[in-house]
Formats: sequence, structure tokens, C-alpha cells
Amino acid sequence: MENITGKKIKRIVFISPPLSLEERYGDLAGAGSSMPSLGLLMLGAVARRAGYEPFVIEAAAENMPLRQVMDRLAEIRPEMVGITATTLSIFNAHTVAEEAKKLDPGIVTVVGGPHISAVPVETLTRFPKFDIAVIGEGEDTLIELLSALNEGADLSAVAGLALRDGEGIKLTEKRPLIKDLNTLPFPAWDLLPGFPGNYKPTPFRHLQLPAAPLVTSRGCPNNCIFCDRTIFGRACRLFSAEYVIEMIRELVEKYGVRELVFEDDTFVMNKPRVTKICQAMKESGWNLTWTCLGRVDMVDQDLLNIMREAGCWQIAYGVESGNQDILDLVEKKIKLERVSQALKWTKKSGMLTKGFFILGFPTETKASIQRTVDFAKREALDDISVFKLTPLPGSRIYEIAGEYGTFDNDWRKMNLLDTVFVPKDLTQKELEDSAKRMLKEFYLRPKTVFSYLARVIKNPSLIPAVLLGFGAFLKTVKK
Repeated sequence: MENITGKKIKRIVFISPPLSLEERYGDLAGAGSSMPSLGLLMLGAVARRAGYEPFVIEAAAENMPLRQVMDRLAEIRPEMVGITATTLSIFNAHTVAEEAKKLDPGIVTVVGGPHISAVPVETLTRFPKFDIAVIGEGEDTLIELLSALNEGADLSAVAGLALRDGEGIKLTEKRPLIKDLNTLPFPAWDLLPGFPGNYKPTPFRHLQLPAAPLVTSRGCPNNCIFCDRTIFGRACRLFSAEYVIEMIRELVEKYGVRELVFEDDTFVMNKPRVTKICQAMKESGWNLTWTCLGRVDMVDQDLLNIMREAGCWQIAYGVESGNQDILDLVEKKIKLERVSQALKWTKKSGMLTKGFFILGFPTETKASIQRTVDFAKREALDDISVFKLTPLPGSRIYEIAGEYGTFDNDWRKMNLLDTVFVPKDLTQKELEDSAKRMLKEFYLRPKTVFSYLARVIKNPSLIPAVLLGFGAFLKTVKK
């Protein structure tokens, strides 16, 4: 670490690496999201508060090629580059680090995000152009790291890092989670060129534009074996209702945002907090529309009615499977009866429903997949997304997938598009055909077609989005 310790750092560029819509969404690229990374904006905000000069390059959201990223870096001339990476983007992230080193061999390259937090030693070993890795929550670690670098202090005393130590990799002490999230500044939206107009959610996640994403909590108390919780942990921490309301106020009054996309895993977890946020939105006169994710065991009719009155028009639930035995195996901790009830309550409140489904779980068979297809068609669902199981690093299924079928753990293929895990009782072709068939059987029903026609008649501004989404859907199911 001698080549970077003691380096004076003032200008920092936080980068979401180039990752085209086609790489992220495949045939659904035409209906893909171009929303920015809130993690980078939070890091930019804390860096600026500490006296540094931050910049953000949202290459993925802006569909920006590598050459353009490097041109921006050459223009800014930072002393440090911080790159966020998922498993899908880790190779692209390393390419950015390589090119940054060519631009300036003395530049400090730091990688963070879910992938490195899940497998830090293996990742730093495989990718030599990353100087340092931040493991877990990054805000406090970043500021301590910058201070240590500028003062020439021992980096091993900074918690939450993976460092190169001779020929090996050294992990420093684990960083405790931030207890009071209200101590964090609001995301640095002004670091995004053209915000909010240049950034859009998927066509079916907004009624108005411009839109902005929000995360108002961290951590998930659930224990699903297909999820990675290495960054925010299982302890659910909440920004206060007052913090959230003021953050929304800034988005509306300073940036003209009309639609919010709440990305929390557990937005509906605390009913009093959600009620207070909804009441403020309702009384504000902002006339916002918004969507969120939900868990079927965290909602009731009263809460859903309150949310609808505050402008919520769609909730997406992680249903995953129409088989109770599979839900139990993957420790989803929900009952199919509760799924049905929550969907009925949501529809009764006047909101649209969406279900996320995963095919190819351990013990999956053609019969169990058919039960999932039948369940999705039978229940009060307006939309679905269908994924094939991808055992990502950091999840428990990543460690045990080989016991239940064929698992290709090549990180390059873990893009949520390629099939990397096939249960013992299925072939790859059967699994892939089933995913397409489920989409076709759900969306090509008169019920669903008429539902979309009704939406378009009620809100003609949705016509471009519906046409875009339908084109992407046809591309997917025809292959």
C-alpha cells in the first residue's frame, strides 16, 4: 500500500461502471430503467460535507460507453475513483479501474458495492487494479479512509476495508452499521447532470415524469436464502418520517419531481411511520404519484387505503413461487393464503398489483412451475416479472446450489439473463421455455389485455410506454 498511503486526495469521482441496457435487460432493453444509484449520491453527499470535491459519473444510467467515462475522468483529473459494482458489473468496474490507472498511475481506485462485500478476498485477488475495497455500508468508512490516506496513517486501522498485504488480502475490523440514519445528508442530486429529466424508471413504474428513486430504510429482517444482505444486514434501520418528508420536499420544490419510486425492501414495515409520511404527502398539495415494494405479511387494508389516498398507485410484492413447500425451503416466511389476501386488499384499495416470481428454485419440477403459472393467473395480479434463479455471491443459495442441481458459478454469466442454475428435475431448455410460457400465458389473456386498454384510455400519456413495453415483451417471448 506504500504507493497510495500519504497521497493527498481532494477530488473524488464516484462511478457506476458502463453497463448497457442490453447487458442489463437483454431483449427487454427497450423497457429498461435509467434510474441513478442512490448509493453514489449518498457517498458524494458525505464527501462534500467533509470538505472534499465529489463528482458522479452514472455511466450505467446514462448508457454511457467506456470512452466517454474516460474523457470525463481526464477532464476532472481526480485523485481517487470510487466504483460501485454488482456481480453483473464487476468486470466492467475493473476495466474502469484499469483505464483510470493508464490515465494516471497514481490514482487511487476503490471498489464498493454488493459484490465486493460478499466476496472481497476472491475479488481483489482476481482484479489487481482495485487498490482498496470498502466492505458493507460505505459512508463512515469512506471518510475515515480519506483521512487516513491524506495523513499517511495505517489503513489497517480503518474498519470496513479489504487491503492488499504483500501477496495476500487483509480484511480490517468489521464496520458497525450506522445506528442513526438521520445523521446522513440527503443524496447529492445536484451531482447528476440533467437531473431529474435524464433519468427514468421503467415504463410501467411511473404515471408522471420527472421521477426519482428513494430509499428510506436499510436492512431486511427476513432470511430468504436467495438474497444477499452483506451490505445493510438484517437489522432494519429507518430514516425518520420527518427526514423522509423533508427529502421529498427537496425533490419536489427544488427539482420539480412528480413521481417517486420507493426502492426499500421494507418500506411498509413500520405502519406509524408510513402513515405519517402518507399524511404529509396528502396534505402537502404536491399531487405526487408513487410506487413501492411490499411484503404481503406487512400490509393490511387500513394501511393500503392510507397509501392509496397519498398517491400510491402500484405495489410490487415478492411472491416468488406458487408452491408452499418451495417458499418454506427458501425461507420466504410467507403463506400463499396471505399472498392472496394481500393482493385482494391492494386491489380493493384501488391500487395496481405486481408480483415478482422466480423459477428454477431447488426441488423445482415442471409440475411445480405449472402450479406457479396457475397461481399467478388465478390471483389478483395486474403485472408480473419472471426471473430464473441466479445464486449470487453473498446469498446462502450460492453456497449450496450445487447440492440441488447444476450450478455454473462464472461471475460473467450471473447477469440475471443467462441460466446458471438448473435444478435436478429440469433441463435448461425446460426452465427457459417455462419462463417465456409464463409471461405469454399471463399477458396474452383477454383479462390482462383489457386491463392495459383501460389504463391507456384513462391515461393516454401511457401509450408510448405501453407500446415500448409490448415490443420488448414480444422480443422476449418469441425467442
